[in-house]
Amino acid sequence: MAINPTDWLSSSMAACCKKFFGGYMYDICMGRYPPDHDDCNMMLYYPDWEGANKNCLNDGKEPYYMLSNHEYFLSNTLEECCKNFYEWNLYSCTGTKPTLTNGDYYPDWSGGSSTQCLNDGEVPDYMLYSQAWYLSTTLEKCCERHFFWNVNACLGTSPDAVDVGTDKWYVEWKTSTCVQDCVGESPCGGIAESWEQLYSSKDQCCDKRLPWVNKCRYL
Repeated sequence: MAINPTDWLSSSMAACCKKFFGGYMYDICMGRYPPDHDDCNMMLYYPDWEGANKNCLNDGKEPYYMLSNHEYFLSNTLEECCKNFYEWNLYSCTGTKPTLTNGDYYPDWSGGSSTQCLNDGEVPDYMLYSQAWYLSTTLEKCCERHFFWNVNACLGTSPDAVDVGTDKWYVEWKTSTCVQDCVGESPCGGIAESWEQLYSSKDQCCDKRLPWVNKCRYL
């Protein structure tokens, strides 16, 4: 440095810091942490991108690059920070929940093949944004909307509940007769598919669907 002092020496600390520690390091060089330091800055919120990346923190451990652009990265309140950086996960970020206007039953798709509705208060955030579609006032309504192909299993006490049928009647086209929606010996014909039209009695089923088959009700 003594050989070429003009390359290394500066007339002031500000000039030195600007010359050799530009960008976000400038404020650190100048002894400002955070920039324009005051007691309030230590309580500001920042997005936790280097951690769980699901919420905002105010522990004073924000990265240096956020301090160099603190007007963008730092927020006065948790709500403001969450809205700016975690709007997709707003309720979890703020620790709040909106009023449930369409009931509290929701489809549990966390298990992949799960066929159950829950009302445990753990509604996923994305469902809270479309309550009219995802939420229901009763277990029955939730099951009928989201698991219409296996309502009985959904209404069971566990996601593995066995579908036992409705005991109503539907057409068995192979034999041109009506069978019962149940598992077991005749007249049970197995569990009806979701698209099958069900009837309260065999006579009604035969009259409505197979009126030309006189032997329908006797088979």
